[in-house]
Amino acid sequence: MKLKSKSSLFNTIIARVDQQLASIPLNDAQGSPLEDSTDFDMHIDAIKEMQITTGKGDIIYPFSTAVATQLVYDELAERRDQSNGDKRHE
Repeated sequence: MKLKSKSSLFNTIIARVDQQLASIPLNDAQGSPLEDSTDFDMHIDAIKEMQITTGKGDIIYPFSTAVATQLVYDELAERRDQSNGDKRHE
């Protein structure tokens, strides 16, 4: 994806959340769907607690619990759709 924005802060946020979402497993260690696991909140917290340092040295937390939760749910749903052959998102 090519971004139009030149903001280094924005690009850092996107890169960090992309990396975090990509590392989320579909299932927990026991093979249960992540949404049904006690591990689910850990992945939400990893996004919610993500710290970004601005060029001025200020620390910001760009994601609320609500946004982090929706990002994790959306990532899992999109990956499941793609693995099930859903062609809508290609």
